[in-house]
Parts: sequence; structure tokens; C-alpha cells
Amino acid sequence: MKLTWIMLIVLAPTLVLATIIRGGPGDRIMGFAPGDTLVDTLYVTVRVPARIGLYVNGNTEFDLGDPAVTFPPVVFPGYYDPTTVSGTNTDGIDVEVFSNSQALTWYLQTNGSGDFSATIALDQLFYAQDGEPNPADGTDPPGGNWLPFTTTYTQIASGLGTTGWQDESQDFLFQAEVDDQPTPAAGETVVIRYRVYAE
Repeated sequence: MKLTWIMLIVLAPTLVLATIIRGGPGDRIMGFAPGDTLVDTLYVTVRVPARIGLYVNGNTEFDLGDPAVTFPPVVFPGYYDPTTVSGTNTDGIDVEVFSNSQALTWYLQTNGSGDFSATIALDQLFYAQDGEPNPADGTDPPGGNWLPFTTTYTQIASGLGTTGWQDESQDFLFQAEVDDQPTPAAGETVVIRYRVYAE
């Protein structure tokens, strides 16, 4: 019986001192081992900037002299898909937009640099969202969602944020008209611009 009381007296201080000791950032905390549990804390900060992004790929060519192309059309105006593209969209170009801000509206716009030649106007090149059906030859204007390129920036799409890189790819269509004159062997080229901004 005497031995039991001595053990209780010896164990009692240890049980009282077994506590959880907490510290803050930069504190050095000490405790008894075995027995005490030490918990320290620190702060982790993440900063994500508001970002917008634009990806455009797909130089495009309409070669109406290609053996696979029927030119002239049976009826004017005739509508032609691109014969060569460098992107993955076989009917036009790849366009993707990125925005990680739900507080700012992003805007995607496009325009062209000017006419192809004295007889081939910029507005004979049309664009629409990828997958737009082609108009029938002889239809003027082409209808649907096809829009002619102009030298003024025109809005294509807008939104609040995106889920990763958002596909806004565009199909292109060339409208051949009865008064189009032959081009040089290298063809006539215009510059098409895309821009994205947020506000």
C-alpha cells in the first residue's frame, strides 16, 4: 500500500505538466519530453494577379486556282473556304482568350488592314464563330452570323472571366465577285488583327 502512494505522488507532477503549448510565428517554444505537445504556426500568403491573355494561330490562304476548287462559280457571288490554314481550325483560325477576373469584362475584337487590291475589297472576307454554315452561292449578303471584315475594330465576344483558355476560334469565308481581277502569282495579302482588353 505504501508503494502505491509513492507512485501516485511521483506521477502526479508529470500529469499536471503534460499540456499543449502553442506559439506564434517566430516564437521559440519549449516543453517537456515526453509529455508536452508543441504547436507552432506560420502564415502563407498567395498573390494572384488579374490577367488576360490572347492566342491566335492560323495564317490562311484562299487559292481559287487550286485544282480542287471550282472557279468561277456557277453564280456570283461565290463563297470559298480557305484552301490552306496553319492552325488546327480547317475553316479559319484558332483564337483563344484567357481572363481570371470575374470583376472585369473582357472584350475580343478584330479588324483588317485594308483592301486586298483595287478590285478585291476587304469586306469580301467574312468571319464567323467556328462551325457557322456556309451560305449558298448567289446569296448577297451571305446571311447567318457571317460578318465582313472592316478597318474598324469590331467586337466578336465578351465575358466575365473564362474557364482556362476559352475557345473563340473563327471561320473565314471569301466572297468572289464578278469584277475581281487576277492577282499576282503570290496573291494579295491583308493583315488581320485580334485584340483583347478588360475593363
